[in-house]
Amino acid sequence: MATRGVALARDGRVDPYLALGVGALAFAVYLASLPPSYGMWDTAELQTVTAILGIAHPPGAPAFTLLGFAFVHAFPFGEDAWRLGVMCSLCVAASAALAYAAARYFGASRIASGICALAFAFSIVTWRDATRAETLDVALLARVAALFFGLRWFAAGRVRDLFAMAFAFGIACSTHGLCLFVLPSLALLTGARPGWRRSAPLFAIVVGFALGLTPYVYLPLRSAWIDTHHLDPLAGLGLPAGLAFWNYGDPSSWPNFVHLVTAADFHVRGGFAGFLALARYPHFAAKLSRHIAEAYGYAGTLLAFGGACLFVASRRPDRLAIVIAALLPVPYTESYSDLQDPERYYLLTFWCGAVLMAVAFDRLADLFELRRGSVGRFCAAFAFAFTFATVAPERSSLFGQRLDRTGPTYVAQVCAFTPDDAIVLADWSYATPLAYASYVDGAIGHRAVVASTPRQYLAYAARWIRRRPVYFVGFDGNLRLPGWRLRRVKSGDYFAYRLTK
Repeated sequence: MATRGVALARDGRVDPYLALGVGALAFAVYLASLPPSYGMWDTAELQTVTAILGIAHPPGAPAFTLLGFAFVHAFPFGEDAWRLGVMCSLCVAASAALAYAAARYFGASRIASGICALAFAFSIVTWRDATRAETLDVALLARVAALFFGLRWFAAGRVRDLFAMAFAFGIACSTHGLCLFVLPSLALLTGARPGWRRSAPLFAIVVGFALGLTPYVYLPLRSAWIDTHHLDPLAGLGLPAGLAFWNYGDPSSWPNFVHLVTAADFHVRGGFAGFLALARYPHFAAKLSRHIAEAYGYAGTLLAFGGACLFVASRRPDRLAIVIAALLPVPYTESYSDLQDPERYYLLTFWCGAVLMAVAFDRLADLFELRRGSVGRFCAAFAFAFTFATVAPERSSLFGQRLDRTGPTYVAQVCAFTPDDAIVLADWSYATPLAYASYVDGAIGHRAVVASTPRQYLAYAARWIRRRPVYFVGFDGNLRLPGWRLRRVKSGDYFAYRLTK
């Protein structure tokens, strides 16, 4: 087991300053391209929930909510939505730093490790996710931290690394259920080290994981508090408990809690069924190749797959763990039909791919007898970096996000065509920015915002219109509701209607 990687891991310092430099550069670029205000869709929902200490959509993401709430209220600059973006950027930048450190653990050179870690940081999916409120940003950092500490445990057998691994994995699971797929890699790293069954390592695993899962306690406790103290303003409209933003799913009871954290309203079983769909594995491989190519180009794809072959051929548990962590999210992601942007589920795969590319590049350079530190090696690394720079040239447009005020502009439009006392029913994408403007900024007056499909709350709307005007905002430009008269008040990117009987 004595290898260069083990030696690097054993002293606990894998070029820490260079790793920090990679993370700092990534963070600086993310910060320069961060949207200044709240957005739309799930982004605005998470920006709202973390600011008001609410409950997010399934699976609830309690660790993200609590970390976001703490960061938003401790960081003294910018508006709340921007602050949450800063936190997510920090998480992804730290993940890039750990990609460098992991590549060095496996013996990759400094230049190859740095290039591949930055290629990960600035691949278009990574960069885009790092500059918006996204639970998978925190989940990514927690997963790669668990893997890194697992590697350190495998290399040196320190119980504190095992504890850190288990704690990071618990935090990951408290953020997103996708993180369960890193468990086989962590189990492999843990079990391959002699002595893990002793009382101290087992105690470290149990306690660390349990502490990492404690954010789940937040969900029922906060839900009960919100219900008891009537914190959700929509309760005054006679709507049932469990509405979005304040108390999604009302997890104060055990059945509701299980329903929320298992995402029972979504087609998650279809994702798990993908592992048994052996006939679709060629399709999964094609999808994986396409996503890797979009992130790293064809040269990067060949190196990533070459690195995976090298790791598998070595049959070393620490190397196999990286390959397993890269591959396991793929069948689930490609079989889960409810995903609108499945690329973000590949973040850990891209991270592992960066590590594999760094190792494969050095192996290839060694085959061509390009000595480390030589001019030839440097030129090869420069050419390697250039291939990444030419992938997805549209990345430069992400700097335009710093001027993006789509959310506030949309809210101002809604306020312009609705009176102050209006009840606004809105499809999810259009309800979330209104919720932020209402609950965080207090900027939409006495308007009530209900996330709803067009027909979901019509029975309630029949009573509301006796006292307050009711509107609907959504995607449908030809909306028809039997028994209702609809007067269109806005067309274009979205459609808005005044509802009357």
